[in-house]
Amino acid sequence: MRTKFLAIVSCAMLLFAAGCKQTNEPEQPTALREVLTSMNYGDSVLVVGHKSPDCDAVMSAIAYASLLQRLGINAKARVAGKVVCEPLYALKQAGIAAPAVLDDATGLNMIMVDHSEFAQSVNGMPSANILQVIDHHGTGSVTTSRPVFYYAMPIGSTCSVIATMYEQLGMQPTATDARLLLTGLLSDTDSLSAVTTTDIDRRLFGKLLELSDITDIGAYYAAARDARVSYEGMTDIEILYSDFKEYEIEGVKVGIGSVFAGKVAGVEDMCARMRALMPAAREQRGLDMLFLMIGDRDADVTHLPFCGEGAKQVAEYGFHTTATPDDCIVTKYLSIRKVEVVPPITEGIKQWKSGQQ
Repeated sequence: MRTKFLAIVSCAMLLFAAGCKQTNEPEQPTALREVLTSMNYGDSVLVVGHKSPDCDAVMSAIAYASLLQRLGINAKARVAGKVVCEPLYALKQAGIAAPAVLDDATGLNMIMVDHSEFAQSVNGMPSANILQVIDHHGTGSVTTSRPVFYYAMPIGSTCSVIATMYEQLGMQPTATDARLLLTGLLSDTDSLSAVTTTDIDRRLFGKLLELSDITDIGAYYAAARDARVSYEGMTDIEILYSDFKEYEIEGVKVGIGSVFAGKVAGVEDMCARMRALMPAAREQRGLDMLFLMIGDRDADVTHLPFCGEGAKQVAEYGFHTTATPDDCIVTKYLSIRKVEVVPPITEGIKQWKSGQQ
């Protein structure tokens, strides 16, 4: 029988020294350091985020690989797909090339960051030697045959989680790593405005900003946000999959994407373009239902078009409203898929399935 997350590290214990002042004294042994340095990584280990890599997935993979390298571990960052838009802009600003794309993890020593769902992971992950999971989401479908180091916290980003690990180890990220961690934190918390933002994220924001080489954070984030919604040089199908995650909810295979309306394409235009592609995309992915968040932060609105048998009932049940004639839910601006979209869809599926019985 496969064992799920046998070696779960208590975040409360690991946060004990979170606020401790950094010193120049020799590094002291900690439980976290002993665990990380005693693991068998073989010749090397790869650190990778989820498919359709966003800022948090890319930046956390690079920053965590850097942390492990400083501990003497041969860790290398990888991505599970082409890096575009916001994370590509951030890497260019940092003067860093995007990590290589990993097509197949079969048989490799792996560390998963920013996800714990096989449906969202690189191909071959179920057959990989998964050593660690670093995340800020709920536990997913990943199981391992051996004990695994699992470090998760209910805070705004995986970059925030990794920043706390630096603290527990008595280490400071380099200016470049601080920039990357700060970028992932700001992106995933929507500049500290998302409902998942915590006081820990706010404290880390100030600390990482001080350690980073970013001189004008307002201008930097504004440019990164513009890059997020520009979709420059991308086809519509690439836009549809630019931030796309798959789930199995109550036995139903569901895809939930997230795109943004911007200065060039308004929410109505983007909705029409994406809706034209969604039925074929759902069939191609083998999904039962597909939902797409199309957000316009300035207008404080999100359009949620959907397709698939039962998707309309699920959307109406979950969001407690009536869909438009063109199969779309219109609601206030939603920025956090895992908190503001997945739970209503989960509840909607439960009600829909109970009505079928």
